[in-house]
Amino acid sequence: MTEAEAPVAGPPGPGETRGGAHHRPGVVLAGQAHAGHAHGSGATLSGRLNALARLVQIGSARAGHEGFDPGLLADAEGLLARAGERLRMSAHHTIVVLGGGTGSGKSSLFNQLAGAQFSPVGVLRPVTREPHACVWGMEGAGPLLDWLGIQPRRRYARASALEEGERALTGLLLVDLPDHDSVVTGGSTEVSRLVAQADLMVWVLDPQKYADAAVHSRYLVPMAGHSSVIAAALNQADLLTPEQAEDCVSDLRRLLDAEGLHDARVVVTSATSAAGVADLRQALMETVTARRAALQRISADVDAMAARFVSYAGDADALARVTAALAPGPADLANGAGAPDSVGMPDSAAAEPVSAGGAGQAGVGEQGSNADGGAGRPGADGAPGVIGRPGALGADGAVMSALPASTDMLAAAFCAAAGVNGVGRALQSAREMKAVDYVGWPVAWLADRVTGRDPVRKIRLGTLWGELRDVSAGATGAQQAEISNAITALADEAGRGLPGTWQASIRQAARAKTADIPAALGSAIAESLPQENSVAPWWRAVAAWQGLLLGAAVLGVAWLLAIIILGGLGAAPHAAPLLSDVSLLPWVALLVAAVLLLGWLTANGCMTVVTREADQEREQAEQRMRTGIAEVARQLVVAPVERELSEFARFHDELAVARGAG
Repeated sequence: MTEAEAPVAGPPGPGETRGGAHHRPGVVLAGQAHAGHAHGSGATLSGRLNALARLVQIGSARAGHEGFDPGLLADAEGLLARAGERLRMSAHHTIVVLGGGTGSGKSSLFNQLAGAQFSPVGVLRPVTREPHACVWGMEGAGPLLDWLGIQPRRRYARASALEEGERALTGLLLVDLPDHDSVVTGGSTEVSRLVAQADLMVWVLDPQKYADAAVHSRYLVPMAGHSSVIAAALNQADLLTPEQAEDCVSDLRRLLDAEGLHDARVVVTSATSAAGVADLRQALMETVTARRAALQRISADVDAMAARFVSYAGDADALARVTAALAPGPADLANGAGAPDSVGMPDSAAAEPVSAGGAGQAGVGEQGSNADGGAGRPGADGAPGVIGRPGALGADGAVMSALPASTDMLAAAFCAAAGVNGVGRALQSAREMKAVDYVGWPVAWLADRVTGRDPVRKIRLGTLWGELRDVSAGATGAQQAEISNAITALADEAGRGLPGTWQASIRQAARAKTADIPAALGSAIAESLPQENSVAPWWRAVAAWQGLLLGAAVLGVAWLLAIIILGGLGAAPHAAPLLSDVSLLPWVALLVAAVLLLGWLTANGCMTVVTREADQEREQAEQRMRTGIAEVARQLVVAPVERELSEFARFHDELAVARGAG
């Protein structure tokens, strides 16, 4: 470890004294906003990082074709990893990188700020091939230097007795970057890596190449959202007259403003004469003292990353439609939302508060707990919650149906596809045919069999029950085309107006369990049907009554035959009068006719009742089938769609938090 014996500072510049420093608002590199909150909205940086982690979680479940850009998700995960690593590092050090092209004089400026010739300056072809670092206050900086990848032989410490002005720089970790336009292989890659890890970036530009397209297009324009942690040092001012320097500064300011870097500071310096170096050192002192640069850099990174997710959020009308579709019912209001938990956040950010402020305020790295809650995390049961609105979870943890109209239309289509009406009619016919065996008049049934009017009634009855069993076993009546069309219509309606990514995810969710639908419809129908051999108790009583009547009719016919044989033909002259008195024939015949008529009337009256009951049973069975099929539609189609809509609403809310809207 190399140690500087004493700082070699340039002469005091305007606004700087050897004994101390006073405020120069025009040169401060880091803004004055509280870095623990974004845009003054009250959204803590830890909350924003948590929200970004949940955006990645939501997007990762919907990545791929027509989904979230895998590159965006990878970049966001990389940012979360870098932020977590930086937050675990020393909170008392501020990483400032000096970047620039070959010949810009950044290494000379680095040596001026460091007070020693740490970074070699070339003569024929100035080039910095490896990063050099100078640390004011080495304690705790080792892991940070390792993270930056600074080789031990390129690390320098300012640990000697320092002047008062130098002491104010304690915590500064200044890095001299390789030349971004160096022909050395990997030079620009190394610069990009260190720029991504820096807290503050100072770009050293020379009067001849301050408008260099390479540095502007590659580094400055992509960092437009980071202007509060970017400064431009117009070096080699000793080569310019005051008027020329003013013209260059004005032109550079114009370029930076055109590129969106409105808050980027411009400092005029000369590494040769040390002019303006004191101003830059003073700005670094104020930035290091504030201890906010790391948080501001991370906050700016989150701003830029969150902006890339905006295209997946749709417009306000889309969110309004989804919110209306997810309006909770009474059951939802009674159950409330699930308890939040932490999702996807790097351990360090979840364990440490990341508010930062001046003296006396908690800084990065202090132990504590993340108290910002993270509204909208998934519920404790794993189902997604809805931010800012009551949860849509039923008592069984399932998403409550909040799309009744769509559910009704889908259930009606499923019922039509499954042939509920046909099943109901078949059930009614089967019950009526079954009842004939109990309440029907056997004489009429025998007459039908003799006359051939209904020779295969038993076969028909078995066929009907066989059809019902087939339906309940596999839903063979369910037409896949009708089911598919109904699901498509519901998914299109639910995703209307949403970004294409969410429309695709809703269609996928609606069709995720399509293969399970026919069997589920069959089960719903089977559970709604009565037992095949079930018989109403009163049927058996009527059957006994009909048996008695049939027995009476048979006895009456036998009586008639006895009278005819014994009395009319004289076959038994000494027979009993009841069996031989021919005068009784009309009365016995009338009695037999009455019994037959009574049996027929009983059968017709009972069949009327059976028909009415069978009709009621059909209606009840159809209602049970429709209810069961509606539940199938809700569980297998509507609930997954609602979960996607809920995730879209959660995405909106998380995006608002990630963007600092609180």
